[in-house]
Amino acid sequence: FEWWSFEILTLLAGLLPNPQLETSVLSVCLNTTTLHYFIPYAVGASASTRVSNELGAGNPKTAKGAVRVVVIIGIAEAIIVSTFFLCFRNILGYAYSNDEQVVNYIAKMVPLLCVSVSADSLIGALSG
Repeated sequence: FEWWSFEILTLLAGLLPNPQLETSVLSVCLNTTTLHYFIPYAVGASASTRVSNELGAGNPKTAKGAVRVVVIIGIAEAIIVSTFFLCFRNILGYAYSNDEQVVNYIAKMVPLLCVSVSADSLIGALSG
């Protein structure tokens, strides 16, 4: 469902006043968010394995400790990635485009991207 909502959002961006700019920036933001999500998703998958192994071995306290570590990793990863994006927001767009208008618009969107990254970090890490 989430992927389809991204596709619909991209189509709707084409109805905005400057569709080429809007769809370009939206595509960059969605691509960046998708690439980032692989990190917390991997942490969540490994945490799931660790917690299930500990529970299977009859160690619920160790499993609880593993969950705490995953939460800390998720928070730390969100802070690190968001700080990186905020510090380099004026050049992040050049990884995708050499159009100044697109790069400047992406720089304006980075704070919203950081909110998404922060949520994805915790959700992805805890989904395991």
